[in-house]
Amino acid sequence: MENQSFNDSLAELEKILAELRSDQCDVDTLAARTRRAVELLTFCRSRLTTTEQELRSILSTLQNPSDQQ
Repeated sequence: MENQSFNDSLAELEKILAELRSDQCDVDTLAARTRRAVELLTFCRSRLTTTEQELRSILSTLQNPSDQQ
């Protein structure tokens, strides 16, 4: 999954959710699809957290311009 982008992961997650909400997902694949959804959610949450931390770091330089000198 490391090579998969956030947007690709989100699109796959949305597809899985649509399958789970429809009659297309049978009992035999329910556990596997749910497991994959959890993997995707974990990955997306991690990427969002990392991006948030990076943005906070970048924006903090705007608040403390003297630190850049």
